[in-house]
Amino acid sequence: MVYLILVDGLENRRLARHIHGMAGGIWTTEYFDCPNCGMPYTATREEHRDKHTGSFNCRICGVEVHAWSGPYDFFDWKTDKAKSPIFGKKK
Repeated sequence: MVYLILVDGLENRRLARHIHGMAGGIWTTEYFDCPNCGMPYTATREEHRDKHTGSFNCRICGVEVHAWSGPYDFFDWKTDKAKSPIFGKKK
């Protein structure tokens, strides 16, 4: 399926730059655990030509899980499958 987006000149140039920047990016899935409550998360890391900064806070306790600054960005944060506790086992 193909979608055609009709936009005026300035928006058309912005869209073209955005799509061009995305086309060369490498995506990887990375795994994180909240340092406070241990909630596991996954996020997609995308390489960029320009610098991005940001952070992600735990949806449960609000503590910062990850902060970044560099030629990449993180998006699509999801709760990863939580590990079930195992009772009666020594560590």
